[in-house]
Amino acid sequence: MLLTTFQVDYPILRETLSHAPDIELTWVRSDLTADGDHRLLAWVEGDDLEAFENELEDDPTVTPPSPVAEFDGRRLYQFELTPAGQQASVYPLVIDEGGVLREVTATAEGWRFRVVFPDEAAVERFHAFFREQESTVELRRLHECEDGDGGNRPRSQFGLTDRQCETLIAAVNAGYLDIPRSCSLAELGERFGISPNATSERFRRGVRTLVENTVYPDDESSTDGTP
Repeated sequence: MLLTTFQVDYPILRETLSHAPDIELTWVRSDLTADGDHRLLAWVEGDDLEAFENELEDDPTVTPPSPVAEFDGRRLYQFELTPAGQQASVYPLVIDEGGVLREVTATAEGWRFRVVFPDEAAVERFHAFFREQESTVELRRLHECEDGDGGNRPRSQFGLTDRQCETLIAAVNAGYLDIPRSCSLAELGERFGISPNATSERFRRGVRTLVENTVYPDDESSTDGTP
């Protein structure tokens, strides 16, 4: 089994995210219906969720969604892909190749896929899918994992997004982890131009990912399962 991390200029929601630079999307699951429709469930967080929703009206890859839930400054959306979005979607290929999506996030900088594949041939076909669409794709990490671990706890890479890594480093440098603290969440957020809630969410997600991918015990799992 191979655990991979790809950075992709993915067409899905590209236009919307390009006009919402403070927004971060975190994939939850995807579903293919009997009618051939593709639905995507994802959390969206950031300081200007209203602007994000406004941009969705003109996005060619999704139909305008409605929020499913809202919690702690985040909104859960169910997106339905348009025909153009379905054509651009890599999800059917992942299923056909026996792959498992472990983590998918998106920002204005592109999409980050963390996927477990059964072999190198499947990895190459995933990579080729984006090349054929003339999308920029970069394999950031490739790690062999045991058949039974599903790629949950690789020891040679941390699985952090660029923003999570940036936030954790800034927290240390600013003294947020000092005793007593010499920096508040609000002050830390000012460094990135985001709210204290968004800063807290990004920090906690980064810490969780770091723990899961470094010291979390091999006989336990905190993931939500496969899609």
